[in-house]
Amino acid sequence: MALELNLTKNTNDVIQGVKGKYFARVEYKGTIGTSQLAKHMAEHTTSFSKGEILGMLTDMVSCIKELALLGYVIKIDDLGLFKCSVESNGLTLKKDAKVSAGVGIQRKDEELAENIALQQFAIGNVKLIMQATGETTMDEMTRAASTTFTSKTKALVKSLTGNEADDGGSGSSGSGSSQTPPSTNNGDEPGEGD
Repeated sequence: MALELNLTKNTNDVIQGVKGKYFARVEYKGTIGTSQLAKHMAEHTTSFSKGEILGMLTDMVSCIKELALLGYVIKIDDLGLFKCSVESNGLTLKKDAKVSAGVGIQRKDEELAENIALQQFAIGNVKLIMQATGETTMDEMTRAASTTFTSKTKALVKSLTGNEADDGGSGSSGSGSSQTPPSTNNGDEPGEGD
């Protein structure tokens, strides 16, 4: 099993030297939901049923969000550190300024120059971020990856270069699971909602 790649032509001339070049992008197969992940995990000869795994994953997700919103960094070994991050554009702290630790519209300097008493919010957005750790670091993921071009990209390469695209992906090919990946439909289970 390999990570399939497409090539996308850059049409943006903002960065000098990249317009007209082709860049590799991952061909995403779909989104795997929690229920599908639990089913996939249960198929890996575990002693837990899909329902038990789904319950654990659901509780884990809920607890990660709760603890992150309390200011903790949650480490899942060999996956990542989960933590909250905030977006802010800076506060103008002058006499008569109204400052809130809340989330809201980020005021522009021009607005505040006209009226310093406009409510200034410290935060524009709160987001949950993940920083890879252990066996999920970029170096480890790169070593473990096996890559190939999609058939559409192989045809594109052949038409533009006259040569066949090489599928000699990096990393240790075949190191991933040999099982069929879970289906990626809109429902949690195949046939649901029919």
